[in-house]
Amino acid sequence: MLSFEKEYKGWPPERIARHVLYWSCWVTFYCVINASYQGTGYMQWFLLELIFMTVKLPYAYFVAYYLFPKFLPQKKYVTLFSLMLLFAFLGVGFLVILLSNFPQISEGQPTEFWSVKTFFRAIDLIYVASLVVVIKMIQRYLRQERMNAQLKEDKVNAELQILKNQLQPHFLFNTLNNIYSIVLSGDKNGAGAILKLSDILSYMLYECNVDLVGLEKEVGLIENYIQLEKIRYGERLDLSFEVDGGIKGKTIAPLILIPFVENAFKHGVFENEKYSWIRIHLQTDENELTFIVENSLPENNNGNSAVKSGIGLNNVKKRLELLYPEKHHLIMTKTETFLINLKISL
Repeated sequence: MLSFEKEYKGWPPERIARHVLYWSCWVTFYCVINASYQGTGYMQWFLLELIFMTVKLPYAYFVAYYLFPKFLPQKKYVTLFSLMLLFAFLGVGFLVILLSNFPQISEGQPTEFWSVKTFFRAIDLIYVASLVVVIKMIQRYLRQERMNAQLKEDKVNAELQILKNQLQPHFLFNTLNNIYSIVLSGDKNGAGAILKLSDILSYMLYECNVDLVGLEKEVGLIENYIQLEKIRYGERLDLSFEVDGGIKGKTIAPLILIPFVENAFKHGVFENEKYSWIRIHLQTDENELTFIVENSLPENNNGNSAVKSGIGLNNVKKRLELLYPEKHHLIMTKTETFLINLKISL
């Protein structure tokens, strides 16, 4: 598809064709307007315009490709305008010489430099060149906007990759600690825990290197992690995980929900040696996901203390801001329990 801000290396046929088309439109426009206004033949004005183009083209390209790029960035506006005016009058002088050599075609045209029409011809040259400059500036602006958008996207992707790289070792480290505790205690479920970890590793290594994953895969990751933790904490943990609404066919950024679940275990169950509970509820309604995680707190916890965010929660908050800047709403409250309420527009 032909792009207005398309960049070329050199002068390939496509670029030449675009310039020929542009100047052909100019020749046609002047030919029709002048012939209709003065009541002369179209062929005479067509030949005249061809002569005028021998001055208009070099002047327009000289201004657009040399004067403006050289003096505009330096903000030398007076110098720029003065040179444009100077070269415009030089071009008109050359045009007068050309017209004097074609008396039959230039009939009715002034062939003397010192005339009123000399000034108007100079203004006409500046006008034609200015339109070329405007087109170049619009192209430059569009390219700059495209580059800025690409740089912004690259920056966001780099930040996301860094955050994801931080999250995975953090998550795996905690998971390995859990399995170590299970194996150390001599629990017969140790082998099953290792298999669960294998599934988690497979998912994180081979399926998370994309922008979006199926929501059911994220739910599967949460279920595997929950099973590991239930083996570890046994009877002293009361846990429920409910999923309402359809999750098939929906996509979400990978590893965006698991840090909230991990946080519930780390700061709700691990720090409490007695009975603990966790409630996890995931609900989808059309394109909106609601994820609620609530957990009990240790008895010696001060309910009025501020919400503490570890590496995992800080990480996921930054990822949410980058991935869903205006499409998520996160509330974390700490009273007698710790409650996370996340809403995402998928």
